[in-house]
Amino acid sequence: MHIAGLLLAAFCLVAPMSASAEIRQTCPNPDALGVARVVEIDASGGPWFGAPHGDRDFLAPGEVVLTFDDGPVPRSTRPILAALAAQCTSATFFMVGEMAGEHLDVVKEVAEQGHTIGTHTWSHLNLKRLPDDKMKLQIEAAFTAIEKAAGAPIAPFFRYPYLSSSDASVAYLQSRNVAQFAIDIDSFDWRSRNASSIVHRVMSTLEQHGRGIILLHDIYPSTAAAVPLLLKELKIKGYKVVHMRSAVAAQTLAGFDPPGKEAKQGEKVIRRVRIHPKTRVTSKWQAW
Repeated sequence: MHIAGLLLAAFCLVAPMSASAEIRQTCPNPDALGVARVVEIDASGGPWFGAPHGDRDFLAPGEVVLTFDDGPVPRSTRPILAALAAQCTSATFFMVGEMAGEHLDVVKEVAEQGHTIGTHTWSHLNLKRLPDDKMKLQIEAAFTAIEKAAGAPIAPFFRYPYLSSSDASVAYLQSRNVAQFAIDIDSFDWRSRNASSIVHRVMSTLEQHGRGIILLHDIYPSTAAAVPLLLKELKIKGYKVVHMRSAVAAQTLAGFDPPGKEAKQGEKVIRRVRIHPKTRVTSKWQAW
């Protein structure tokens, strides 16, 4: 392992491989994809995971991490949860604070089913374009709202909307001991509404990279339809799922309450319906 890999390995406390044996004992599906192992992340100093910032050496060849952004949305998050449960496997959900506040029951379901919950800002704004005070509010309000919705501590895990960070936001999350997540495998499910195409995109890219963090979005019914197919394909191709958890819970800060109605109304102008130039797919925001 090269030096970067050794440095990243220092952030990871790997649980024993008995996780897979435990799942085989408790899972009603003997052919389930399951979870090969659990990795507990020490988020001290705000380490990066996923390309191009992080190193993938914490994953062995053939290992993947399942992640979902932008939710929760009942009509698609719940079918995704059902698909994960059917395969006795686990994922990380990077939730938008505003969405979590609207669907408290779904947030609780994600938490109760043992998945990891991270954050994706309060209202999916591009942090790179915000002044420092609003950037911090977007980050902190999400942690506060989502922890409250979950009714339990959540992970100090964060993914940037549009994968767009700034020097200021990176430094701030490092100071807050929040792990920062990029991606290795992009499903481009915001671009396609065809479940088979989504699966093909993930599997073909995964074949090239051999391992990595997979990005999906739990706001699209088409993604919900793709997930059962994807999980089966991962099993057939021999890939193993790694579940990322945090060694400690996220710490919320006072004085960063979720924005009020006036702030939300201002954000609606920014978050107006997007039309993709090639596919003419519309959505509440461009999903990343």
